[in-house]
Amino acid sequence: MKRKLITKLALVHLGSEAISMQIVEYKNLSKYKVVEKCNYPIKLGEETFKNKSIPYAFINEICDVLAGYKELMDTYAVDEYIVQATTAVREAKNQVFLLDQIKIKTDLDVEIVDMPQEIYTKYVSIKHTLEENKAINNNKGTLFMDISSGGLGITYLHDEKIKYQESFHVGIIRIKESFNRHQRNSTHFNKALSQFLASTIGPVQKALADKTVDGLVLTGTEIELVLKMLGYKEHDNVTKIAPSKFQALFKKVHGLNLNQIVQVFKLPESAIEVVLPTLLLYEQLLDLTPAKEIIITNDRFIDGMTMLHIAEQKNPEVIEALDKELISLVHHVGKRYGYDEAHAKQVERLSVLIYDKLGKKNGMDAHGRLILRAAALLHDIGKYVSMRSHSLYSYQLIMATDLLGFSEEDRTAIALAAYYHANNIFEEDVKNKLPLPSKEWIAPIAKLAAIVRAADALDRSYMQKIKSCKVNLKNDELIIEVATKVDLTLEEWTFANKVTMLEEVYGIKVRIERVG
Repeated sequence: MKRKLITKLALVHLGSEAISMQIVEYKNLSKYKVVEKCNYPIKLGEETFKNKSIPYAFINEICDVLAGYKELMDTYAVDEYIVQATTAVREAKNQVFLLDQIKIKTDLDVEIVDMPQEIYTKYVSIKHTLEENKAINNNKGTLFMDISSGGLGITYLHDEKIKYQESFHVGIIRIKESFNRHQRNSTHFNKALSQFLASTIGPVQKALADKTVDGLVLTGTEIELVLKMLGYKEHDNVTKIAPSKFQALFKKVHGLNLNQIVQVFKLPESAIEVVLPTLLLYEQLLDLTPAKEIIITNDRFIDGMTMLHIAEQKNPEVIEALDKELISLVHHVGKRYGYDEAHAKQVERLSVLIYDKLGKKNGMDAHGRLILRAAALLHDIGKYVSMRSHSLYSYQLIMATDLLGFSEEDRTAIALAAYYHANNIFEEDVKNKLPLPSKEWIAPIAKLAAIVRAADALDRSYMQKIKSCKVNLKNDELIIEVATKVDLTLEEWTFANKVTMLEEVYGIKVRIERVG
């Protein structure tokens, strides 16, 4: 039977402002084309942020649109489909009923994407576009600012490493809903809004104080309107603008009330109400981090969905490069909490060696390997709070930190693996009120935690005594061959006490063997 070379993929984004779909045919990332695009405007964001739920009428409308998209998928005979929902659905209290109705009426499964994933999905597409167009230098500092209806993501990249990332719940529609119509029409509104935004993103100033920004990349739902206000009627995939043009626009907007801005720029009032917070956010950021040039791309969330899926299916080298960036962000988080970098890297290195021998045979994949690396690097960050019960504080710090590119489920797995590397997974810690993982989570978490526990024991002195290590699996026995020229007594004794979990979880015997 002849192997099928072309795959047809349908992607649907259920966003706050529209329901979008595109159908693509692909072989790999270098050989794919969009064969169909659809976009249905729908104002879910305002209703959700105001009432915390999606009204019944909207639910029916969403189902009707998705049913139409499903018919189009059938017409194209798609092989795969992905439906993802972002801010509005994510924050709706009645999301479970919406997803149930969608399943009943369309037979489509919808994945809810949390904010760090949402920002990362767009970031992947934007960075790819910039590299394809040779619009950025990866060895210089680039600041990405993506503002959507419900959130703001700020990511700093330098030397191909993510050295700062923060997500804020200050999206455009959310900001608009923070002020009533009378306040928005006031001559004092611009100043009040500027102060509101400055107080909200204040932590960015301290974090970026010593960073140099060569290019500031701006993306978001209202970027087309901003370009119109700047006088651009048409623009390419990548548009470069001098900061002075933005400064002139800021100066022009200041001192005008809402009605005056409408008259000057010939845009509808509804458009100005959402573009004004965008402009003021840009102004705040330019004040914080002067950039040599401003770069705008027209990448959308759905483009990131497309790129990530194709890469996962056909381009493992792209996923490997992206994972390297994510690990650089994990290191940034570790540094924020004063981790012992040498120890963390040693535990990560040893954990990966063990995982690579046990992972595939025990149902663990490349993504599990990424989660393990993050857990190994962050397992000790709770010492930033207190040496006592540090594993509990590691759990709490990880759960309180947005990790770009990691889902909420991923973050929970990282946090639990960090906690249980030092605790018994079969005993609930009543005093600290940290419950056991649910039944379906116990085995995956135990597999990760057991490896981190063993690797941590092998560097109990925090002196990185093991300079080289080789792991072999023979007849259900895991042999860890270590080479060192210094005394390893402490590590051997600690390992003997800690290895039981690894043996129980994987059903193997484990021993250390000195080879030099």
